[in-house]
Amino acid sequence: MTREGAGLFALIDCNNFYASCERVFRPDLEGRPVAVLSNNDGCIVARSGEVKALGVPMGAPYFKFRDVLQRHDVQVFSSNYELYGDMSARVMTVLSRFSSDVEIYSIDEAFLALDGFVGWDVMAHAHELRATVKQWTGIPVSVGIAPTKTLAKLAAERAKKAPELGGVFVMPNRPQDRETALAATPVGDVWGIGRRWSKRLAAQGVMNALDFTREPEHWVRSNMGVGGARTQAELLGTACFGLDSQPHDRKSCVVSRSFAHPVTDFEGLKDAVATFAARAGERLRQGGLVAGQVTAFALTDRFNAHQAPHQAAATVALDSPTNLTADITRAALNALQHAYRSGVSYKKAGVMMLDLAPESAQQPTLFAPLVADQDKAARLQSALDSLNAACNDGRNGRRDLVRLGATGFNRNKTGSWQLRRDHTSPRYTTSWAELRTVRAG
Repeated sequence: MTREGAGLFALIDCNNFYASCERVFRPDLEGRPVAVLSNNDGCIVARSGEVKALGVPMGAPYFKFRDVLQRHDVQVFSSNYELYGDMSARVMTVLSRFSSDVEIYSIDEAFLALDGFVGWDVMAHAHELRATVKQWTGIPVSVGIAPTKTLAKLAAERAKKAPELGGVFVMPNRPQDRETALAATPVGDVWGIGRRWSKRLAAQGVMNALDFTREPEHWVRSNMGVGGARTQAELLGTACFGLDSQPHDRKSCVVSRSFAHPVTDFEGLKDAVATFAARAGERLRQGGLVAGQVTAFALTDRFNAHQAPHQAAATVALDSPTNLTADITRAALNALQHAYRSGVSYKKAGVMMLDLAPESAQQPTLFAPLVADQDKAARLQSALDSLNAACNDGRNGRRDLVRLGATGFNRNKTGSWQLRRDHTSPRYTTSWAELRTVRAG
């Protein structure tokens, strides 16, 4: 039971999120095994409970388990990020009805602040939340509730793995009851500890979360720093991490992709890097940021035993911090020209934006373009963004209809650097052309 006015955190975790998104519009898949693949259909990044029961590990290469999946009639999907992103936004919108304070932690997780509940009201609130998310979005969620964020993470994991709990677990207030839950949690599963520290802790007999709470505080602080000490305090019920409804300051922005087939010619690599530069510019403008430097990079296939590993990278400083696509693309292609090595088969490329700062704090340099020219370029960029937004309203399922010529003129055709997505489901919620159809009679 909870105290009136007690500060509580709830972690809402979407169960097998990518697989659940695919099931929303394919009810025939309910109860059947579903797996979702990473970029280029390379690895298994989401598994329904049925696939987990087959012993297929997370991150396993698809080609190694293709026969197993086919033998058990597993429905395999390529990653449909447009669908998953939109479904995530819908879930988060529903969660905001249950708390005024929401921290979106990842695409499938969010923390909520819950205050002022009496007795078992918090339990009823959690079950109502879970039922509403399921009814309004079709996504099943697990809810963990505790006086700290670290304990809430453990509670959500317990709710997910114990079907008899009905998808909700409230961490007990009584120390002896909480110790039982901590003793059942491997220390490596504690939020903030991770694999590296779990190995070091195991070497001295710290095997679970309860063991970790019993380590001397001065030892934890001196060896694991302030972060480790705060994690220990959180496990003991003292909240050290507050709810953060604002995103952290970003220091860099990366847009990259592995290719379906190796790219050896500069023109093919240039098309890809220019496209990534345009996407990076979009992200900066959406976040109200500007960048001071641009890095272009390209990598070979590290699994190719017939080619020595090679990483090409170069960084170009911008004349003035900017988020305009034309300036970013020009700098990225300049960097690529310096880094590219002829005759090398590149498997991945990308663009990294560095020295990020708020657009409002932009400080032009002495050699920056004239203010009038900058204003003109900004207005042109705004017009292009507006045109593309209007064309990408979901009616045609296309984007970047107006773009720089450097990104290539044959992007609608399958290029060697394009993603391999052989098992993609429709974008049911973001494209009119791909809406689910219903036949009467």
